[in-house]
Amino acid sequence: MMLFAKIISFLSNPIIVLLAAPYVLVDKVSSNDLYALKWTMFSYIFMGLVVLFVLAGVLTGFFSDIYISKKEQRPLFFSFAGLVMFFYLISLLLLNGPKVLVVAVLGVFFGLIIIDTLNKWIKASLHLATLSAFVLSGGIVYGAHLFWLLLPLIPIVAWSRVKTKGHTVLEAALGGVLGVVLTIIVYIISKRFVV
Repeated sequence: MMLFAKIISFLSNPIIVLLAAPYVLVDKVSSNDLYALKWTMFSYIFMGLVVLFVLAGVLTGFFSDIYISKKEQRPLFFSFAGLVMFFYLISLLLLNGPKVLVVAVLGVFFGLIIIDTLNKWIKASLHLATLSAFVLSGGIVYGAHLFWLLLPLIPIVAWSRVKTKGHTVLEAALGGVLGVVLTIIVYIISKRFVV
C-alpha cells in the first residue's frame, strides 16, 4: 500500500496537476487550439523555473524532498514561486495575454500568500489545495459530470498524503478547503472581469 500511496503522491504533485490548466482555460474562453497551445507553452517556462528551483534545492540538500515536506523549508519555496508568478503576471500583462490566465495567476499568487501565512502554524497540503481547485474548476468550466468524475481523486490523494506521512489529516483537509475557497474567489473575479 505504501508504494501505491507514493505513486499517487507523485502523480498528484501540484505542478503535474497544473500542467493542463493553461491550455484548458485558454482554449475554453478562446475556442482557439493554436492560441491556447501558444500560451500553454509560454506558461510552461514559468512552471519550469519553479520545478528547476525545487530540483536544485533537493540536489543541494536545501530541500528535504520534491514535496518540500519540512515546514521550515517552505517559506523560501513560497517566496520564489511568488516571485516567478509576479514575473509571469507582468509578462502576461505586457504581452496582452489571455485575461483568464491573468485571473488564474492572481489566484495562485493569492493562494501562495495564504498558504505561506498559514505555514507559520500548520503545513496545509499543496497537493490537496491544487487538486481540489482543479476538480472544482473543471466542474465549473466543463460541467457537473466532470466534477463528479474527478471528485473521488480528492480523498484518494488525501489518503496518500497521510499514508506517506506528508501531512496529517487536518493538514490535508485544510489544503482541500483552501483550494475550494480560492477557486470560488477566482471564479467570482473571473465572472466580473473575464467573461
